Amino acid sequence: MAGMQRNDVHDGTRCEPITPHLGAVVHGFDLQRPMNGGQRERFLDAMARRLVLVAEDLDLSPVALRDLATGFGPAHMHHPDEGVVFAEGLPEVLELRRDASSAHVFGGGGWHADVTFQKPSGYLSFLHARTVPPVGGDTGFASTIASFAALSPAMRDLLRTLNAVHSYDGPGAPERKGLTAVHPVVRRHPRTGHEGLYINTMFVTRFEGMTPEESKPLIEYLERHMTRLEFTCRIRWKPGQLVVWDNRFTLHLPCDDFAGHPRHMIRCATLET
Repeated sequence: MAGMQRNDVHDGTRCEPITPHLGAVVHGFDLQRPMNGGQRERFLDAMARRLVLVAEDLDLSPVALRDLATGFGPAHMHHPDEGVVFAEGLPEVLELRRDASSAHVFGGGGWHADVTFQKPSGYLSFLHARTVPPVGGDTGFASTIASFAALSPAMRDLLRTLNAVHSYDGPGAPERKGLTAVHPVVRRHPRTGHEGLYINTMFVTRFEGMTPEESKPLIEYLERHMTRLEFTCRIRWKPGQLVVWDNRFTLHLPCDDFAGHPRHMIRCATLET
């Protein structure tokens, strides 16, 4: 299922896998500007195989990040919730800045995928590091394709019959609270045909037709299963890195372990079409 051998090379681009199931450091892609047709297709092929791609030594302005990301899909327009800052005033780009005395990491509440609580839901997220702590602040990623394949046939059959209710209950603007969408628990990747789980404890409240109490044990079991070490990779950030991930088939978790150090990132999330 890994789908890529070490140092996979194609038309001047190269991908170095991070773990067997997901993640790759990419070389040869021009990520400073919107991609052309051929390179865009190669990038999407690499995304389909590896789900999380890392590029290094970039210097992207908020406008450049927005223009790169929106070449793959429309931007998610984040509501101005409490604590949300738009980079250079762009509503498509979040500024994730934490100084040495801050006590909160945006999105650090648990394993999740971005923007699952609406339709259209989250597609690719682009996160660019400006300033990073000397140690800590890593981001973990989990492949929901690899974890689904490792379940028993009977469990896979059961999950294919279920839909999950995703809800946003966080702080912020009243129009954002209670935002809800229903999605199948199992999704099929349109390029590879692989199936993956689409569920997380941050936003999923219950299975359709069940109560939260009935749903909770299976939801929590699935998250424990999806985030087993063998299905994950961990990105240690460097200044100038860009990490792109597919929210349809991964979960991610920011590590809040860098108290006393500043960190500055910008993010643009795209939506499915």
